[in-house]
Amino acid sequence: MSLRVSSGAARVVLAAAEAAFPQECCGLLLGSVPDDFDKIGRRLFADSARELTNGWEASARTHRYAIDPLAVARIEAELSGTGRGIVGIYHSHPSAPAWPSPFDLERAWPCCSYWIVSVREGRAVDSRCWMRTEDGRSFVEEEIYWEERP
Repeated sequence: MSLRVSSGAARVVLAAAEAAFPQECCGLLLGSVPDDFDKIGRRLFADSARELTNGWEASARTHRYAIDPLAVARIEAELSGTGRGIVGIYHSHPSAPAWPSPFDLERAWPCCSYWIVSVREGRAVDSRCWMRTEDGRSFVEEEIYWEERP
């Protein structure tokens, strides 16, 4: 079970995480959707990342993120018929580990990879990737790597 990320997409994600500090950033990871997308053990490739505005109210953005469903619908419409889709979601944890919170689990979409970037003092210091279990009760860690370190 793994998520491979293009170096360009990795640059977008890490730059967004650092720029948003001390707030959380969020966005989507896009790529080809494999036939086994919903299976534990699948391998995904994110060839691009789309930064989105954190829609949570400003006072809570240090520990919450919200993705606008209309933005998601627009991206899905744009990708329709291309064989590409949303394969993951990324967000940052300012001054906190790259470990999913109960809030993250509550809002997690099935099948998608969740890339969390830990940012301390404005610098991305760690990142980990997760997939929600089928029953929605927990996450399983995925291997994450990119083609070339950004």
